[in-house]
Amino acid sequence: MSEATDRESGAAEAGRRTKKRKTATTDILLSIDVELKERMVATLLHTQARTGITSQQQFIRVAIDQLCSRIERDYNSGKPFAPPAEGINL
Repeated sequence: MSEATDRESGAAEAGRRTKKRKTATTDILLSIDVELKERMVATLLHTQARTGITSQQQFIRVAIDQLCSRIERDYNSGKPFAPPAEGINL
């Protein structure tokens, strides 16, 4: 399988997982450059049939999940990082 195919398969799987997730949620405010938003929308519209990701919210959730997983793998032996100490907010 090619790297691109692996990424598409991973995105489709993550998209399905996100839809089924029944966990507590929290709202965040996200401001991004217009060009990045347009890029996301174009990517979403051209790939939703292959990835299963059908909304901007789902796209962002999958992207966050995949980036966290990659950083955890690269910098923390694949394990989630411990939560920050109480009172530390980003």
